[in-house]
Amino acid sequence: MNKIGLIISREYTTRVRKKTFILMSFLGPLLIVGFILLTAYLSKGNKEKYEILVVDESHLFDSILRNSKKYHLQWAPNDKNYSQIQEIFKKDENLDLLVYLPVNLIKTNSMTAKCLYKEIPSTGAQKHLSSIINEAIELYRVSYNKIDISTYKSIKTRINLDVVDVENKANRNIQRKAFVGIAFAMFIYAFIFLYSVQVMRGVIEEKTNRIVEIIISSVSTFQLMMAKIIGVGLVGITQFIIWAIVTFIMSITILPTIIPNKYSPSMQMNSEESTDLLNQSLNIDPSNETLQFIIHDIQWSYLVIFFALFFLGGYFLYSGLMAAIGAAVDEEADTQQFLLPLTIPMVFALTMAGKVIDDPSSSLAFWLSEIPFTSPIIMIIRIAMGIGDSSVEIWEIALSLFLLAITFIATTWLSSKIYSKGVLSYGKKASYSDLFKWLKS
Repeated sequence: MNKIGLIISREYTTRVRKKTFILMSFLGPLLIVGFILLTAYLSKGNKEKYEILVVDESHLFDSILRNSKKYHLQWAPNDKNYSQIQEIFKKDENLDLLVYLPVNLIKTNSMTAKCLYKEIPSTGAQKHLSSIINEAIELYRVSYNKIDISTYKSIKTRINLDVVDVENKANRNIQRKAFVGIAFAMFIYAFIFLYSVQVMRGVIEEKTNRIVEIIISSVSTFQLMMAKIIGVGLVGITQFIIWAIVTFIMSITILPTIIPNKYSPSMQMNSEESTDLLNQSLNIDPSNETLQFIIHDIQWSYLVIFFALFFLGGYFLYSGLMAAIGAAVDEEADTQQFLLPLTIPMVFALTMAGKVIDDPSSSLAFWLSEIPFTSPIIMIIRIAMGIGDSSVEIWEIALSLFLLAITFIATTWLSSKIYSKGVLSYGKKASYSDLFKWLKS
């Protein structure tokens, strides 16, 4: 055990002392915070006000078409035809959009309103214009058909569907929780391949430099492989802790001084302007729970614990296989043929995340969260969606961890056979048939 400890210590100390590790340990959080700031800055740079010229051929919209500060409507002169108004729009630098409402727009559903632009408007602006035109047409038809406005409002009432667990009697916001799970799953995916590839590269480097021949004179190849996996894993955990601490400090010191201006009450008002007029008239207040459900509804204690377990389980599983690949080749360029089968399960798990979120209790979600090669990604998403909320049960998590551990032991044993043969094999490009022979020997 002392020899294994020395190898683990060597793997750990040599990597954490590298300038690249120190640089990325502090540069990583800077990149994360910088990305957030850049996103806020670019979002802040979006156009804050549109001057819109409206051509209303029916002369029915001027009293019912909703106006606002951000999307300011100006009415075109009645003594000009549409072609002349287009020329006015082209020459006036203050005008951003020209909205054309045909005379038959209210009477039939087959007509289409037009929006002419000099610079293409944002998606929010396009949705806003479509919304207020549809609102105006509906309100006109209500008045024209002499329908009582209160009756109309009761007909147009929109309801929210609360998905309630029959056992816990509570709305769990299952789909919204899944986004937190996806964030954790993406981190697991990045960590597994980032550091398991380092294990592979370390094996190739030692094999190329013939250092491994000296090391295995004192320890077995299995002990060497496990010590390398554990040492690199500890490096990853160390870097993750540094990232978490530095990011937290920066997020409470730097971000609050910059981002509040972006999310001021005036900006909230602008976003509300794009909501449906009918919802406003019905006093439907949008939920103000953007972050509340993250704090209160997510089972953080379970999520953090199982995140760490699947985090480590997935890393050990793939690192053992990566070590075997590193031992089977002489150069990193030769690893591509062996890496593809390893990357496919994890990529497949990410592509299936949407299906799992849509139906977390389906057979597909169950099996993807139990198969060890996909379970670190899928199971953490289901755990974030809620344990016992018809998403995932404790016994499913226990079974998944058990299968992950068993598979890790089995693959590590198989990898050690490849490792023991391949680590001393030089000058020949290994093939799948060679790997099979080494497994049988």
